[in-house]
Amino acid sequence: MKNMLNQFRLMKHYFIASALVFTLGIILGAGFSDQFQGFIEGQLKGMEQLTQSLNGKPNQQWSLFWLIFWNNTIKSVAIIALGAVFGILPLFFLLANGLILGYLGSTFAQKESLLFFVKGILPHGVIEIPAIIFACAFGLRLGVLMLKMVTALISPERSVKYKEELAGFGKSIVFVVLILIVSLTAAALIESTFTYWLVKR
Repeated sequence: MKNMLNQFRLMKHYFIASALVFTLGIILGAGFSDQFQGFIEGQLKGMEQLTQSLNGKPNQQWSLFWLIFWNNTIKSVAIIALGAVFGILPLFFLLANGLILGYLGSTFAQKESLLFFVKGILPHGVIEIPAIIFACAFGLRLGVLMLKMVTALISPERSVKYKEELAGFGKSIVFVVLILIVSLTAAALIESTFTYWLVKR
């Protein structure tokens, strides 16, 4: 527990940085979507194909729960591991998700209503979005630690310190994954029930 608390203290700036990158993505998606149209359309098409896979299922809400849960959980855990590539992929993941959210918010505000978009995002988003930022922050920190390990090849006297940092980070990962699983289970449950009911009204 002491190691976990220490890791969370060390994570403060990574949480802030991840939230800022996500916010930047929202701003770009809402105000400058034309410059990212091809990418956004590709992502939305992929999301549409996922939801279409539910067609014909006997219990669509239950199937929707599992689809959302597994999609978000696998991506969140993977993004931590992929952060080992110097934190590049978590930053891209944050920016991409922010772009899509900003674009959808802007589009619905113009064509439907902002309230409709809020109803479709807010109930589960208050859990899901922080969970994504949380996962990406840990992926980003892993990337920084790996970068430190590379620099240790040039400066061997720092190698022991960096190895200790990496070991402490590694010990916290099981707890981090458990937090993500619990959070994303709750988010998927809300999205497949309450959010589903709200947008159908």
